[in-house]
Amino acid sequence: MKKFWILLIFSLFSLTYCGLVAQSKKSDQLKKDKQKIQTEINKKQKLLDETRKNKKASQQQLCVLRDQIATREMYMTELQNEIDLLADERRQNENEASRLTRKLTYLREDYSRVVYNTFKNRRQNDPLLFILSAEEYNDMFKRIHFYVEYSKDVKQKVDEITATREGIAKKCEELTLIENEKQGVMREQEATNAKQQQQRREVEKLSKELKKKESNLVAEIKKKQQEKGRLDAAIKKAINEEIAAAAAKQKANSNKSGGKSGTTTSSSGKSGGKSTTPTIVLTPAEQQLSNSFASNKGKLPWPVSACAKTLDYGTYQHPDAPSVTLYNNGIELLTHANADVKAVFKGTVSTIRSFEGSYFIIIRHGEYLTTYQNVTGVTVKVGQEVNTGQKIGTVAKKSATGTYELSFFITKGTTYLNPNSWLQRLK
Repeated sequence: MKKFWILLIFSLFSLTYCGLVAQSKKSDQLKKDKQKIQTEINKKQKLLDETRKNKKASQQQLCVLRDQIATREMYMTELQNEIDLLADERRQNENEASRLTRKLTYLREDYSRVVYNTFKNRRQNDPLLFILSAEEYNDMFKRIHFYVEYSKDVKQKVDEITATREGIAKKCEELTLIENEKQGVMREQEATNAKQQQQRREVEKLSKELKKKESNLVAEIKKKQQEKGRLDAAIKKAINEEIAAAAAKQKANSNKSGGKSGTTTSSSGKSGGKSTTPTIVLTPAEQQLSNSFASNKGKLPWPVSACAKTLDYGTYQHPDAPSVTLYNNGIELLTHANADVKAVFKGTVSTIRSFEGSYFIIIRHGEYLTTYQNVTGVTVKVGQEVNTGQKIGTVAKKSATGTYELSFFITKGTTYLNPNSWLQRLK
């Protein structure tokens, strides 16, 4: 029976310990995620403070505010997760304290029985008489060994009772610490929520001011969309030329070798028919690079380290001018002056072209292409291999608003992809 209780207590302890270790790891990860989001909030706050000084950039200021609110929503989610985790940790500690209390009660009762029986039979079972009354030396040594082991057992029970008491005291201290930490997180949550509400009011006020000037805003948006159309045409032309050049090079190599030496990929076309879109011909090394790029979907670093989206991917109504429908093949990122533009993945610079006062750079990653527009101070050249995170230039200044905005696109062949699905969640 005693063995059963020992085994049961050990099993319960093991399960509780494993749960607490897993809980601790999850708590550490939550804190790391929260710190990342807080860093992002600080970056956006600095960007917001700079944008507020620019009287011509009210639309950009509104975009930064909305981006800041969305990032803070993520932070509040992490805070709530941390509160929930602390609540779970508290429940586990309370259960462990209860288990230790039950164990202490059992140990005390067991120890009391041992002490009582020893006291009750002290006359009949005098240790010295019991040892000396042995008829043989061998029997005497066995009796001595029995009392030694008996003393050890009693001492072990006393030590176990002491350790259990200390364990309960420790759990009580941990519960106090957890409760204090939980209260601290809840206060942080309240402060974050207050800041969030303040920024929401700021967004509402600024949005109303812009809607009063909707005609000017619509004209500004249409002008920007026309610029986007010209940019899209220039990028499409460059991509088609890149694909044609790659195909021509592959054909020349194939003629020299007397056969095909690469792989051809196409973005469309039915079996047995001709492709309706240009094809990218890949060497084995380029195919491997292409596969590597695809496997990093959702993990790519951002092309600028501190930024806020001023234009998002896809087709949607403008939030401050509902009569205007926006369409964008990529994303536009507002950032600081002299911000570095970095390659989001290793590849080869295939195109550098001027466009309305700045440059756009295309980097090829197998059949995938990334495009960075509104770049100045270009630090790379066509044909150069670049690594992930390598600087390729700096973000140029927009003359109309005096802001620094980078347009970023990802394509597979000539098909535009949503950058939000490819870039990592936090910068």
